[in-house]
Amino acid sequence: MTAARETLSTLVERLFQPAAKERPDGAMGAELEVIPIRTRTRRRVPINATQEGPGSADIAREAARIEGWQEETDEYGAPKWNMPDGGRLCYEPGGQFEVVSPVFASAVDLSTDLRKVLGVLRASAASADVQLLALGIDPYNTIESVALELHAPRYDAMTEYFNRIGEAGVRMMRQTASLHVSVELGPHAMQRWKLLNSLAPYLIALFANSSSYGDRPTGYASYRAHQWQTLDPTRTGLPFDSTDPIGAYTRFAANAGRILTEASAHLTTLFPEIRPRGYFEIRSLDAMEPDRIEQALQFISTLVHDTDAAAAASRIVGAPDSSLLARAALNGRSDSLLKARIAQLEQLAIEASGMYLR
Repeated sequence: MTAARETLSTLVERLFQPAAKERPDGAMGAELEVIPIRTRTRRRVPINATQEGPGSADIAREAARIEGWQEETDEYGAPKWNMPDGGRLCYEPGGQFEVVSPVFASAVDLSTDLRKVLGVLRASAASADVQLLALGIDPYNTIESVALELHAPRYDAMTEYFNRIGEAGVRMMRQTASLHVSVELGPHAMQRWKLLNSLAPYLIALFANSSSYGDRPTGYASYRAHQWQTLDPTRTGLPFDSTDPIGAYTRFAANAGRILTEASAHLTTLFPEIRPRGYFEIRSLDAMEPDRIEQALQFISTLVHDTDAAAAASRIVGAPDSSLLARAALNGRSDSLLKARIAQLEQLAIEASGMYLR
């Protein structure tokens, strides 16, 4: 084994160790991305103002003035805003807003926070005649009309790499929006790792809402998920192996095409459905409206944190199955292989928590 591989192996092992101490197992965090468009023209809103109108940074600054957020410049040279509770507002490469929450003790507290922040941003955006779309992909514009907004070595390298493969990678960077949900490793991390990888296709299907792109229907329930799945098969999917989970992720990392050469940076360019980061980051969800966010968070929390519900969900979904990902993106909850199990998972979550999913 080479020194480089040993270094990668050590870094991967660390990803499966708790990132923080003394957090309750039900603690959750999230990143919600939204897409700013001009209400009248449906054109994308860049970070900085143009002749068309205010930039998204102007919108954020107005919200920050009201809420007491502190502006800084991030590592990519773009503005970001730190919130008093530890949350922050920053940007994705195409100028999508990303709301990064602090860690909350429960799904209810987390959904309340995301609803509040998005509401503040939307009020500021409305005064600038801008909408913030909580959808999995920009439904109106094509990639040719959406520029790369963050110019930094990381994103320039990603653009160059993905352009050699096809358009899915740059669409992902500039036009998609997700809800990423983070949960603790828990007392039985490998059991949770297996369950989350098994649940990924069902989460895609159940919460899919991105069927349009370029002002046309795509035929996909989640065109966002389709872009992620096809951007580069060496760095996406379900890198799970029950006999050697950490070794499987190490091999996945080692075999992924190199965008950034340094090992720790390389790991940040891997985009599996479930990503270990000292906690588990669930990356299978389209961005969605606050009411739906509340349902998604409660659904995940119930099936992951309730011991009996987690065991029952594991029995329903079985082992992780990568072949279901494309079906979930294409057909959503109507897929013939997924819909019966989705119904079972919904009923399980309802009975375990009293939640309402429809």
